[in-house]
Amino acid sequence: MNRRELIRHFFNISILGSITSLTSISNSYANNVSKVVILGAGWGGLSAAKTIKKLNPSISVTVIEQNKDFQSCPVSNWVIGDLKSMDDITFSYDSLKNNYSIEFLHEKAEKINFNKKNISTEDNIIEYDKLILSPGIELDYSNIENWTNDSNIVFPAAWKAGKETELLAKQVKNINDGGVVCISIPLSPYRCPPGPYERASLIASYLSKYKKRSKLIILDANEKIVSKGKLFMDFWKTNYSNIIEYRANSGVVGVDNDRVLITDFDDIKCDVANIIPKQRVSKFLKDNNLVEDGKNWAPVNAFDFSSTIQKDVFIIGDSTSQSDVGRVPKSGYIANSMGKVCGLAVVSELMDMEKLTPSMINTCYSLVSDKEGISVSAVYTYDTNSKKIIPTSSGLSPKSSKIIKKNAWDWAQNIWEDMLL
Repeated sequence: MNRRELIRHFFNISILGSITSLTSISNSYANNVSKVVILGAGWGGLSAAKTIKKLNPSISVTVIEQNKDFQSCPVSNWVIGDLKSMDDITFSYDSLKNNYSIEFLHEKAEKINFNKKNISTEDNIIEYDKLILSPGIELDYSNIENWTNDSNIVFPAAWKAGKETELLAKQVKNINDGGVVCISIPLSPYRCPPGPYERASLIASYLSKYKKRSKLIILDANEKIVSKGKLFMDFWKTNYSNIIEYRANSGVVGVDNDRVLITDFDDIKCDVANIIPKQRVSKFLKDNNLVEDGKNWAPVNAFDFSSTIQKDVFIIGDSTSQSDVGRVPKSGYIANSMGKVCGLAVVSELMDMEKLTPSMINTCYSLVSDKEGISVSAVYTYDTNSKKIIPTSSGLSPKSSKIIKKNAWDWAQNIWEDMLL
């Protein structure tokens, strides 16, 4: 097997999440002192880090991540729906660090010096040959009137797994029977398109069992459900018709800290209010001039996710611009696929080898109750004409089923293992 065949073999199997059988590429093809720094130890950053070390263990990989544990955004809705605990979706980085000799620096990144090729934290300056940025998204409350720094205590977003996830789960669990839960959904694009609707389903499932007189109002700024719409709506009509009230074109424009949500049409008093705000590129990318003026997302080359603004810098995950990448969803699995594509591209550059045409896969499971789920899958490839990632095939589950819920948990466990072990 020659080098090109080996990398092609790796590429084909790794995108499917199974790279355990890969034989490392010979160290003789890369400079032993090559340094890759990765900002962000989420779905994209971890995938890139492991891919690079699998391909060439001699490359030095340093991951900068503030949090000392990995908490999974996918499956965090299960915590809110009282199906899992935060412990079930929280993992240590130790196995990845020890198994692949990856250095972790748990500090906040502050500034990139592109001329000197280093990135600084509160206490360190780390040099790089290649820099991969996977910082996630920024929650943007700027269009919500009366919002203050303390408003998320009353109106938790829980759109980044952690304390707000636990807070919202507790609020739902403690609601009085007969109370009202409201969920506010922003205009697309946002992280995890079906996520708000899965959350609504699991809250409705919980209410149907334990708070039978309670109601759930969904205030959607979009004109319709943006992902798996018919499947969600059919299930709601059959199972939650007396619980869920869905309102399209009803974005929240303001709040009153007495748990009142203000839309363009009316004011809604609720007992639990989950505001998922609009989202934009990471502030870190904006502050380091990796985003064009007036734009909300970072521009990249869809072929390898290199920045169009700075050399030797790559950007992956939810902060990338769909205008450049193509109409791929902002999802954990896509970020994971981007990490593999980017990791392979970085190793190819360091080894002065030809890059291969990227391909990606996305599978998205959504629970509609504590017992059933729905799913959608798609395969993507790079289109040389548009220079974007385009779908080549896709599939949607015909209806909800118990087996899909089981598959969802199996998928989560497998991809966590793929990233963290």
